[in-house]
Amino acid sequence: MDTNDSTSDSRTPSPASLLVRSVILSPIGGEGLVAQTVRRLGEAIGLGIFDVGARLPSESELAEQLGISAMTLREALAVMREAGYVETRRGRQGGTYVKELALTVPEREAQKRIAAITDEYLEDLTAYRIAIGGESAALAAQHATAEDIAEMWQLLERMDAAEAFEEFRKCDATFHVTIASCTRSHRLARAETEVQAELNPLMGAFRVGPQARHTTNAQHRDILAAIEAGDAEAARRLMAEHMSSSAEGILGFIRATAGAHGPHDSAQA
Repeated sequence: MDTNDSTSDSRTPSPASLLVRSVILSPIGGEGLVAQTVRRLGEAIGLGIFDVGARLPSESELAEQLGISAMTLREALAVMREAGYVETRRGRQGGTYVKELALTVPEREAQKRIAAITDEYLEDLTAYRIAIGGESAALAAQHATAEDIAEMWQLLERMDAAEAFEEFRKCDATFHVTIASCTRSHRLARAETEVQAELNPLMGAFRVGPQARHTTNAQHRDILAAIEAGDAEAARRLMAEHMSSSAEGILGFIRATAGAHGPHDSAQA
């Protein structure tokens, strides 16, 4: 089917561009499929596989190419839609289209800072987060009290009820710092506090909507359930998966931002 309504579709794709497309839209696997899908879609937009104004393949076709369920794809598309990268149109020409990313002045300034972030930086930060957060979760499973557990469940309820991302993010950071505090190690608690402070401007640069917050908090619930059950290995593994999933989502947003600006935004860069 025709996957792009732009005039570039009239040109025959080169073998190289077809190869890039096949790589980006190849099957994914493992944990955090929604975040991985967000990353792949972000890469496809950033590389111009789907230009601004282009229509994505149908949900069934795209899900088949990525080797994921239709539900997983819809969740990922909802994340991208809430963040302003795609839009859904109805009618005869209906479908999901890449949207020009219209930014406010503060958002544009934030995106300039984000553009300077390298893959190496994010990989290094994620490895550090896994080391600190993963071990903190494992130790919390051994040391957390009933009061600690109750406080963290309350934080998750507040995240579920949060209407604004700012409130969600504040509770999110507190949740991770509380887990580190459950280890009774001042050094781990301090390290996690510093990590969360570093993450704040990074996370604040994107429009993180309800679907992304729901997916994130579902992971939080699994982690806390493992801590409450005293399962240190499961807590460590789930925290590591959560950190990796977060990095995948951030990468998707960064890559999509590179390809979802219109002429006005480009001129301001």
